[in-house]
Amino acid sequence: MDKKKGWNIIKLLLKLLFTSLGLYIVYNNIDLEVISGILRSISPVYLAAALLLFVLSQIVASYRLLGFLKNIKLPVSVKYNMHLYAQGLFYNLFLPGGIGGDGYKIIVLNRKFKEKPKIIFGSLFFDRLSGLWALGLLSVIMSLFVNIFREYTWYIAAAYLAGSIIYYFVIARFFPTHIQRFFSTHGLALLTQSIQVGCASFILLALGYSGNFLPYLVIFLLSALSTLFPFTIGGLGAREMAIMYGATTLGLDKDLSVSVSICYYVLSAIVSLSGAVSLFLGKKE
Repeated sequence: MDKKKGWNIIKLLLKLLFTSLGLYIVYNNIDLEVISGILRSISPVYLAAALLLFVLSQIVASYRLLGFLKNIKLPVSVKYNMHLYAQGLFYNLFLPGGIGGDGYKIIVLNRKFKEKPKIIFGSLFFDRLSGLWALGLLSVIMSLFVNIFREYTWYIAAAYLAGSIIYYFVIARFFPTHIQRFFSTHGLALLTQSIQVGCASFILLALGYSGNFLPYLVIFLLSALSTLFPFTIGGLGAREMAIMYGATTLGLDKDLSVSVSICYYVLSAIVSLSGAVSLFLGKKE
């Protein structure tokens, strides 16, 4: 066994370990009977609307990635990029081996267009970074209306604004290639995250919740930060743990919060299966 294959196996085992640990911690802090009751009473109509919004968010996200690939002058068509994005989703969730979705994209694009992997990695990195920026913006805006954050939100907002300005000028100075479509790509990032907030809102409706959505949506957004780092399989365990502790901090219903996370994961798994179809069709072409 070569070193690379051995390292990939170690990474997979570590992901399984962290995923299991996260789920174990959540399991010991929630009431499974309550969650089971919540999920059994789910509204299929609202859940279908949430699924449609999730699909839309991924389509918008694929166009965001396309912008970053165009920055490095890769002649990627909209159709090809859509297939590649779907395949990346599939690799992230169902084939959590050594390369993951982003690694898969780098390999495929390198083989097809002969571009240096480091250049392609830069595009994928800034694609992720734009998503993080949008996540932060929405979190700051929504936290303005959540009581527990009000005392600190304006400080956070000022820090975020200063950080955004620095972020822009750092990219302009050191990574001029990716300043070309800065506003369009980051606008798409903001749209992606906004649609996903809408998805979470419909999940709450599907679960029969009719109270104040904002605190739940804030912890939903913040929990997404835990999935940016690939320590678990498809973010499973990490998001649920972050949501559970966030709900505890804000005095929210932990069981409802985790139910939202479970539903969101199932929807993402359903959509990620489109990558398997894309891989199959790709082999037929």
